[in-house]
Amino acid sequence: MTQSRRGFALIAVLWVITALTAAVGLGLATTRLGQRITLNRVALARGRWAAEACLAIAAARWTQGKLWDTTTVDLGRETRCVWRVEDPTAGLNVNTADAEPLERLFSVVGSRLSVDSVVRARPFESLDQVGDSGLLPFLSIDGPGTVNLSAAPRQVLLALPGMSPEAVDRLLGRRTLGRSYPSLDALAADLSPSGRASLLARYADLARSTTFGAPQLVVTAQGWVEGQLPQAMIEVVVVPLPERLAVVRRRMW
Repeated sequence: MTQSRRGFALIAVLWVITALTAAVGLGLATTRLGQRITLNRVALARGRWAAEACLAIAAARWTQGKLWDTTTVDLGRETRCVWRVEDPTAGLNVNTADAEPLERLFSVVGSRLSVDSVVRARPFESLDQVGDSGLLPFLSIDGPGTVNLSAAPRQVLLALPGMSPEAVDRLLGRRTLGRSYPSLDALAADLSPSGRASLLARYADLARSTTFGAPQLVVTAQGWVEGQLPQAMIEVVVVPLPERLAVVRRRMW
């Protein structure tokens, strides 16, 4: 009987030791988790500060004509930031474009998507929802729906009504020289009679759906602490004015 009691007491002591060990381990794990959460919050806060700083630098660079100078900026204390600039009017706005240019673009790119199915599925909140990754470099969901003839790639230009291969070559040739055309009239005057006739036949459609400058830009700033996660991202849609970038939409993650 005495040995049984001693056995039960020993088992009880072992259970107590096990429970205490588990409690201590759980406490340490909780402490480490709390420390990690705190460090992540600090890193995210510093990353957001860095991203905000990059947006301020980008705005200043705009007034200097250097917005596209997007090298990584060292802000000190291992904090870095960088931004990228996108012209949403360099692509066809899949949410607003007419079926005709979409059909032509799909043909030029070689997409098997049905334009009717894409039009029925509009509006898209993300380009990934379109369903063909090969189309993504030539589409947009931002901007007013016009196409910037000074920035659009060949595939998009060929999809526009009235744009002959000759007109596209003229646009791209002048772009490489840094001297884009200022208007459709200037482009038409530089074409052969047949190319000019094609353009003038769809002049009204082209004038309605194109521009020679970017009415909006998307600036995405990324900020981080070297060697730490998470990183912060801030995206703004801006209207480029001569003296500043006017923000019309903003989101962060």
